Amino acid sequence: MRTQIYIFAIIMVLMGCSKSDDPNMAPDQPVNLLPANGETCESLKPIFSWDASDPEEDVLTYTLWLGTTESDLSIEKDNLENTRYSPSDNLSLSTKYYWQVEVHDGTSSTKSEIVSFGTMGEGESGVLPSRPILIAPQSDQAAGDITFSWNASTEGEGNITYNLYTKQGSASAFELLRGGMSETSYTHNISAGMLNWYVEAKDSRGQMSRSAVVTITLN
Repeated sequence: MRTQIYIFAIIMVLMGCSKSDDPNMAPDQPVNLLPANGETCESLKPIFSWDASDPEEDVLTYTLWLGTTESDLSIEKDNLENTRYSPSDNLSLSTKYYWQVEVHDGTSSTKSEIVSFGTMGEGESGVLPSRPILIAPQSDQAAGDITFSWNASTEGEGNITYNLYTKQGSASAFELLRGGMSETSYTHNISAGMLNWYVEAKDSRGQMSRSAVVTITLN
């Protein structure tokens, strides 16, 4: 009888230590709302807002990442319980910022895309170039000579030039295909496979805005 009790106790301990059959699901990717990508903020204490959800309706908290370099963001505010935030200190004048929000459910976290915005300048408009709108190619087509085209960016300061970036096949990073263009189209021979591309508009001050990314397949 004592042996049976020991066996039962061991089974209960093992069951108690076993992993759940229903592992936690990470939060959905949050969506940055304000400041919108390419927006120029008149206030140096802009309101950041975003939309977030969780497939299991877990209680969520948020971390806001902010910086002047896209590849080097730092934590502006942690453990936020609301989907709105305004900094207590002024941001810098006439500066391009990048921001990202990270949502936590207590077990996992998910980051949003990185979005850029600018602040008003002193004695100048401070307006960023508008985001280029990609025209073609937008859908799958035959490989070969591909003509990339986009709408001209407006606003900004002085002359606006364009940088065309592509990522092909299994490449892990985008590469500059053509830079410093004043035209809004460019033709290049592209081999078959998956193609990702976007365009960056840059004004005379060096302020930049980036288009959305288009992904197609060349047959």
